[in-house]
Amino acid sequence: MDDHIPELRAFARELPELPGVYFWVDGLDRILYIGKAINLRNRVTSYFSNARRDGRTRELIGCARSIRFEVTATELDALFRESALIKRHQPPFNRALRTSRRLYYIKLDAEQEDPYLEIVRGIEPDGSLYFGPFHTGTVVRETVAFLHNVLPLRKCTARKPKCRPCLYYQMGTCAAPLLDAEHRAAHQEAIAHLQDLLDGRHDRVVSWLEAKRDKLSDNLMFERAAEIQHRLDTLREMLDRQVVLEAAVRCRHVVVFESGKEPDDNRLLLVAKGKVLSSRSSAGMTVGDVTRWVRAHAPLARLVREEQSELDAASVLEGWLRYRKDAVRWTSVPPELDDAELSDRVAYVLLGPRAAETVVA
Repeated sequence: MDDHIPELRAFARELPELPGVYFWVDGLDRILYIGKAINLRNRVTSYFSNARRDGRTRELIGCARSIRFEVTATELDALFRESALIKRHQPPFNRALRTSRRLYYIKLDAEQEDPYLEIVRGIEPDGSLYFGPFHTGTVVRETVAFLHNVLPLRKCTARKPKCRPCLYYQMGTCAAPLLDAEHRAAHQEAIAHLQDLLDGRHDRVVSWLEAKRDKLSDNLMFERAAEIQHRLDTLREMLDRQVVLEAAVRCRHVVVFESGKEPDDNRLLLVAKGKVLSSRSSAGMTVGDVTRWVRAHAPLARLVREEQSELDAASVLEGWLRYRKDAVRWTSVPPELDDAELSDRVAYVLLGPRAAETVVA
């Protein structure tokens, strides 16, 4: 029954020791699983030893009849390619990356006279008021909590609420718009302030949590203050991720410096639209050289065909940058950036923050 396994193992041992994407394929030429690797040979051969203790891996090898692969120039190329191919082929043994990521929005339903804040995963052409986008659930949830804390917005989400003065109303955090026309007018005024608050949502949300934490500490409620601090830490981590996502989605170009084990292994990557447009050694490169390199690839970036959504591609880049945070520096390159600002950003990536300050000075 498992007569095919020695042949698969022999093929795996002949794979190149290079980064790339691999495919486990069944006898009907259907792709069962897609993975990525820094070293194709090491990664694929590891499946045969893992199968001894992992039932799902054992099942995969039992169903497979061949292995295919694509070599990529870099590990990041392999990550982008894996993500796009999984969404295209929907392999049954892949659990992650099969579904495209969608943005979060805050919605006020136009069909309701007294709408409440809803978190939704897309915009519909329904005349409703939407705020966003938010790239992470943590950020949008903290933002909604912040808005409810600072504005007397409707709290009840029932379709036919029996509105009566409740604790929220007594605390002044809900205008109770269904009580009468006066309360409805107060609620509409609160809705009108939403845009002003959401324009600076990140700083305001962080400040709000810090104030709550400090107040709890002053009142010697240290356990609750610790809970707020944990929320702050989580939010800051999510905001750091959102910065990368925003840069990759909106700016199109991202320049990355990746340090290797030896100085000669250091290299630069130019990323756009879920692809590594170019990769080169940073040895001997000046700020001017890198700036010209970036500018020269701008026309190419406009021609690149996207293989997955901008958010999915940005999520792959964000995950890789976070995983490699001790070995990479990066900067975004908005389309409208002038030469002086681009040189400043390139100096930071190529030389590091301290050296870049010297160059700019």
